[in-house]
Amino acid sequence: MKLLKGHISPETAYVVDDYPYGLRLRCKIRYWLEYKKDHGVRFCSQTTNPKKSDIWNKEKCSTYSKISGAMYLDNDNHVTWTGLTEYNEFEESKQWDKTYRAGAHPDSLPGLDYWLEVKELYEREQAKGTHYQLAAKIAIAKANGLTFKTA
Repeated sequence: MKLLKGHISPETAYVVDDYPYGLRLRCKIRYWLEYKKDHGVRFCSQTTNPKKSDIWNKEKCSTYSKISGAMYLDNDNHVTWTGLTEYNEFEESKQWDKTYRAGAHPDSLPGLDYWLEVKELYEREQAKGTHYQLAAKIAIAKANGLTFKTA
């Protein structure tokens, strides 16, 4: 696996010059990660029209990963991506951070750091037996430097 870094727009995309288009034609394809505040990161790709050189077709994008996302080359040298969502457990999130942080969309890193802190605090509260809704409120308050008083 090789992380792909800095491909965050069509202009800075990772380009593959020889990509299949239908059964016989070949084209270019470009890949990048798109970040949108309050939505997260998504993977986008766009091919050229092989009959009209250097005309890009409409881009195709995945659904958003709320926390972060990273692109990489797999063992077959194919571009793929992975995303981190709010549904990942803390240990899984820590492992994702360790493996993919260097290739993550830079605009998603502050949210990733905040998420890891909140998730760790949340799981600590749950380990104490705190109800999950209260544990979430306590974790968010602590991550924001506030105190949370329970009745």
